[in-house]
Amino acid sequence: MTRLATIAALAALLVAGCAGGTAKPKVAPVVPVPTGIVPGSLPAEKLTLQLDTATEVKQAIASVGPQLLVSDARLWELHFGQRLVGALQLATLKPRVNPAHAADRASIVGQILGAEFHKIQVNGLPVWTVRDDGSQRAVYVWFGAHEFGVLQLKGASISPGQVADDLIARIAGEPAWQALPPQVYGP
Repeated sequence: MTRLATIAALAALLVAGCAGGTAKPKVAPVVPVPTGIVPGSLPAEKLTLQLDTATEVKQAIASVGPQLLVSDARLWELHFGQRLVGALQLATLKPRVNPAHAADRASIVGQILGAEFHKIQVNGLPVWTVRDDGSQRAVYVWFGAHEFGVLQLKGASISPGQVADDLIARIAGEPAWQALPPQVYGP
């Protein structure tokens, strides 16, 4: 996974949330991603997480324009030593997107993961995932009340399932991550 691939993945996720149509969207205030909810390391997996503040990430967000359904997005790189093994994106959503609605969640999950995904539980939280065990690549998507997360992992030096379990549980367990009520996910 290269830095360019990480930035391209972020841009693709941001564009995936674009609304169609010709109506000019209203400008909503930016709701910042609470960056303090992401740990600096995952000691059990010997990973470090670094917030990416490069201008390419900011330019990818700005280039989409006001039709973007994401209010704010931040990207972290996951490193095993010096090797880039993953990317974490957290994004807050504009008010017109409601993760409590199954259709809004399905749209986001479908745009990011495509049609071939399955749902798992991480510490009681529904998480949508697609894994390619042949390439040891995995992508995970989960939701909060006004935000969502995307975790992409790849590499033989890590166990994607263990990293996802640990990192998603830590983030979703933080008070700044506003959880959706369990009943919105149905029985």
